[in-house]
Amino acid sequence: MFTFVAQLLCIDCKMAEKIEHEGVIVGLSINTIYVKIEQQSACSDCHARKSCGVGESKEKIIEIPRYSDDYKEGDRVSVVGKSFMGLKAVVYAFIFPLIIMVLVLVLSIKTGVNDGIAAFISIFVLFLYYILLYFFRDKFKRKFVFSIDRI
Repeated sequence: MFTFVAQLLCIDCKMAEKIEHEGVIVGLSINTIYVKIEQQSACSDCHARKSCGVGESKEKIIEIPRYSDDYKEGDRVSVVGKSFMGLKAVVYAFIFPLIIMVLVLVLSIKTGVNDGIAAFISIFVLFLYYILLYFFRDKFKRKFVFSIDRI
């Protein structure tokens, strides 16, 4: 399914295998490295900017699993993610909810529910979907894993 969505979003282009952003380590914990990445002017030309999520604000803090003690605060690093992660995020955040909302709306109307109530039910189900995503955010953190490289 994700391959189909990728082809749908990018018909005649070759998708980059990875998405990279330069950043600075701003914090360390036992299991996590916190890297602040800043939006660069190059993001406006990047074909992955919509699925990357960096284009919507100036700064982001990215949590990266810590596998070694080689890094320290202030180190400049490159945050690397695979491009398919951006497509997966788009599917979970926009495509699945749209499908669910339309299905619930159509099923509600087919069962004879008033149009206004059917619309309310479909929006309420959408609200429940996003709450469910929020409660499973730790599981998603394991699916959407970034790595870092020294600059």
